[in-house]
Amino acid sequence: MLAVVIMVGLFYLRSNASTSFIVPDGDVALVRTQPDESTPLIARFGPKRALEITGRTEEWRWLQVRLWDGRTGWTLRPLDILIWRLDAPITQPAEAKDEPVPVTPITEAMEPIPATSFTMGSPPGLGENDEQPAHAVSLSAFEIDRTEVTVGQYWQCIEAGVCAPPTSDASTTEVNYLNDPAYDNYPMVNIPWTEANNYCHWYGKRLPTEAEWELAAGWDSRKQAKYLWPWGNDPAAGKPNIGETSVGQAAPVGSFPDDISPAGLLDMGGNVSEWVFDWYKADYYRIADDTNPIGPSQRRGEGTGRVVRGGSFSDPIDEARAANRRNQAEEYGNPTVGFRCAKDG
Repeated sequence: MLAVVIMVGLFYLRSNASTSFIVPDGDVALVRTQPDESTPLIARFGPKRALEITGRTEEWRWLQVRLWDGRTGWTLRPLDILIWRLDAPITQPAEAKDEPVPVTPITEAMEPIPATSFTMGSPPGLGENDEQPAHAVSLSAFEIDRTEVTVGQYWQCIEAGVCAPPTSDASTTEVNYLNDPAYDNYPMVNIPWTEANNYCHWYGKRLPTEAEWELAAGWDSRKQAKYLWPWGNDPAAGKPNIGETSVGQAAPVGSFPDDISPAGLLDMGGNVSEWVFDWYKADYYRIADDTNPIGPSQRRGEGTGRVVRGGSFSDPIDEARAANRRNQAEEYGNPTVGFRCAKDG
């Protein structure tokens, strides 16, 4: 009788085993060319992503999974998923035909910004209403990332179990933009404000304030002058990834060397827009603090979403102005919005 019960149980488990699995919470599926952790990485998937299983090694340590382009790769079986829940044939690894081209990571660097005072906003006749009145602001010294945070950099935080995966894996043109290591040097997008802030804190940094971002984008400390665009006062001189010179999608960070601010920061005008720390308030400049402002509070709904600074590849050139302001709900990611980090000097 016991043997019958065991056989029935095994048949039930076998008939209900799955040929796919969902990456468990707190885990990441790193997909390689072979069932060997030393072989090249060809894809990665964050929690809650579903993967089709096409095979396995004999001891069930590695699972072969199908990728978006019909290729297959190998990932370690998540320990949270028991063997009896899966259905996969033993598969002999085939020799990889096309090894992925390795991507050399962008070197993380920060630019120091000395303590200074500057005029924030735009004078009458220039810019939008929410950029006025122009007002004097004094800022303490700080440092800010030279480039936008990249896909590869953010994935380190996901793998550490600190950061949440993006709200979507797709960019505006690539379905698997955030799964494919080929995009490791592209700007990280589809990240809510809360996760951008989380990443910066994990790295021992923080999001820049709106005032810090504008100072770093347009202020020339040597000339004691503020530019309209990060590269100067001629909108056509920067050739940024925005407006008529846009390539129609995000590009590797720092790919447009003319889009450089007086402080030496890249992509402040184009590529992707960027989250900053402050809540947004259209008339905040009328009551703004004049020393190290951090934006309006959220009491009684004073702030509406978080401020987004800089233009993106999908915007007209006017969005690249150093003083331009926009806002977005903090709980949503967007394929045209990324971020960079700052820290006290």
